[in-house]
Amino acid sequence: MFVLALLSICYCAGGTYHAVLVSCKTGSPTESASDERYVTKNAKLPIHQRQLAVPCSSDPQMPYSFPLVEQLPYSAGLGARLRESAVAASRPVWLRLASGAQELFAAWPEHVIRLETGALQRIGRSGIEALPGGVDALWNLIRDGLPACTSGQRPFHGGWLGSLSYDLGTRKEPGSLTFPDVLLANYRCFIWIDHEARVAELVTVDGFTGSTDDWRVLTEKAISQTAFPDTFSLLTPFQPMTSRSRYAADFARIQTYLHAGDCYQVNYAQAFHARCAGQGAIAMRHLLALSRASHAAWMLAPEGEVLCLSPELFLSIRNGRVLTKPIKGTAPRNADPVLDQRNRMQLAQSQKNQAENLMIVDLLRHDLGRHAKTGTVRVERLFDIESLPQVHHMVSSISAEVSAGSDAIDVIRDCFPGGSITGAPKKRAMEIIAELEPTSRSIYCGSIGFITAGGDTELNIAIRTLLRLGGDMYTWAGGGIVADSDCDAEYQECFDKMGALMRALEDGE
Repeated sequence: MFVLALLSICYCAGGTYHAVLVSCKTGSPTESASDERYVTKNAKLPIHQRQLAVPCSSDPQMPYSFPLVEQLPYSAGLGARLRESAVAASRPVWLRLASGAQELFAAWPEHVIRLETGALQRIGRSGIEALPGGVDALWNLIRDGLPACTSGQRPFHGGWLGSLSYDLGTRKEPGSLTFPDVLLANYRCFIWIDHEARVAELVTVDGFTGSTDDWRVLTEKAISQTAFPDTFSLLTPFQPMTSRSRYAADFARIQTYLHAGDCYQVNYAQAFHARCAGQGAIAMRHLLALSRASHAAWMLAPEGEVLCLSPELFLSIRNGRVLTKPIKGTAPRNADPVLDQRNRMQLAQSQKNQAENLMIVDLLRHDLGRHAKTGTVRVERLFDIESLPQVHHMVSSISAEVSAGSDAIDVIRDCFPGGSITGAPKKRAMEIIAELEPTSRSIYCGSIGFITAGGDTELNIAIRTLLRLGGDMYTWAGGGIVADSDCDAEYQECFDKMGALMRALEDGE
């Protein structure tokens, strides 16, 4: 039983039992939000400081209910301090949600599922188990690992956190970058931060078997420490892994395919490489200061470290409603407000970018329609312009309701990867990408996020993403190529998207 918070079983009217979280503060019993709170055996607080767990089971043999919630001292920088305190933690992962209004941090998973070049594995405390079935068995394994019930008002109720790489289900041989096609860990204890409510909570749900001492050490360190001695630096600047001449040759080949009618848009990407040293979480703090990435994520695992500054939502699924918000169309920002507004207006009025965006909207309407109730697929917004510190983006929104014969896992499986980073038609565009791109995409253009009780899901499109493998740092940038695209403009767009973030790490900012 989870004992970081003292669990007191109370017999209540009607013959039912409820779990009561009992917590206490050290030192003065004031109500200051900055007081650090610990759980002490036999501690008692007034009833307004206790929280009844939300019932999660009607099983009469279970005398208590989850979740168990311990209030932590809130601060705006708690998420960053958790990341930077978590070097010794097992598989820490952090997500930014609700456009930055919420954060989710988890560590010490119950088990992990890993898929690489068709080999499926389950990693638990007792070791690594090879599982039959490969990618076909993956989706049922994800279903089986979901919590049986929700746990309050938070969107995450325990379950899967991690990454799906772009090559999921298609890679038969090791790629140029050795990172798993799937790396999902099942967490039953996590920290939830709500900046609007100014609340931080340590939440434990049914199935937690980890050490409460680990969580106590981590939270105490993150709460008490305001500065960390660790550093991060690049030992070499980023260099493109695709030469300008190779890019031009591949661009010409794509144009041949477009004019032959193979497809009408191909999203072509190039990779960049640098050598690095230090703690990636420090780099993440610097990068987040430059980017208002609404779907940012960070993962640290034995397989590698992922720093994701994504502005793009792949799938949000809540109570059977699906939302996707593809980005297609980009223009650079300008320090001159007049020129910046001109760039924004030119993007908004660009028939080329509208045509590219509409291609992907149609593709995603088709993808969602495979598992949607008849008549529920809707384009909520078309050609919106969203401005980030480095670029303006054209964004559309499509929604649907999941049909009775399908579930969220079906939707994820058959929509992945997102159409905005493949091209259209998706299958042929992906074949052309596999033929031409010289470097594996790996986590780039995959997805990072969570899948929780009832299939509720939040997954980003892993663009503006860096992958650290030992002392090597990789990143990517790309764009959609259509028949009237200009090679020089498409090449420059890659640097508009990632240039500022690469320069920030190169300059040590």
